[in-house]
Amino acid sequence: MDAGDELNLSELSLGAHSGTHVDAPYHFLPQGRRIDELPADAFSGPATVLDLRHVARSIDEEDLAPMDIPKGHIALLKTRNSEKLAASFIEDYVFLSEDGARRLTEAEVKAVGIDYLSIEGFHVEGFPVHRLLLEARIGIIEGLDLSRVEAGEYWLFCLPMKVEGGDGAPARAILVKGWSKVGSLSVGGAI
Repeated sequence: MDAGDELNLSELSLGAHSGTHVDAPYHFLPQGRRIDELPADAFSGPATVLDLRHVARSIDEEDLAPMDIPKGHIALLKTRNSEKLAASFIEDYVFLSEDGARRLTEAEVKAVGIDYLSIEGFHVEGFPVHRLLLEARIGIIEGLDLSRVEAGEYWLFCLPMKVEGGDGAPARAILVKGWSKVGSLSVGGAI
């Protein structure tokens, strides 16, 4: 409009795994569901923010064992990564280990979110954490900004773009305190 046009019109060009995003099963599983095949509420519902800022590198089963993680909740892993999200990419971010992922599958969480661009360690061969979670039909949300969020229970609204045939998609994630007031909503769409 500054140039005299009647409207402003932007163009976006980005990868499906840019910024806050979700991973569809198809990202690592050849026969997995694609982002447009998932229910709208696959990444939304009651959520528990777990304060793991004390973890130096790898979130292991022993870090998660003492924490109350309700069945069916979305586990949001708040780490020291929250302080680094806006900076350039770093390789020594905090990540979820394979035994930590097993602990979350045993807890029967609906999804897992982390405050960095990958839930997996940098250069981990075979992507065992992604595969373990996605094979268990547990959604993955990456790139969350949890820097101003306290540990506790919330309601998470995380809605990815519906990209046809996509292996993932950018998403908008919003946490609401007092989730029990929203708890009567019908949710249950698994990945």
